[in-house]
Amino acid sequence: MSKHQTAKPFLKWAGGKTQLISEIEKKLPSKLVQGNFTYIEPFVGSGAVLFWMLSNFPNLKKAVV
Repeated sequence: MSKHQTAKPFLKWAGGKTQLISEIEKKLPSKLVQGNFTYIEPFVGSGAVLFWMLSNFPNLKKAVV
């Protein structure tokens, strides 16, 4: 039996975005959930936003880091 686990940031530092994800989510276009899209992550850092996007948007078809 396998258990689904959510990916978490692999590093922790003062500039991490984990605590800002709720604010970032408010700024995303509302039509984002309506179709397939590609997410481009120019500043991956610890990956907090990238992992959050991957786990919360099943219509995300491609992520570019």
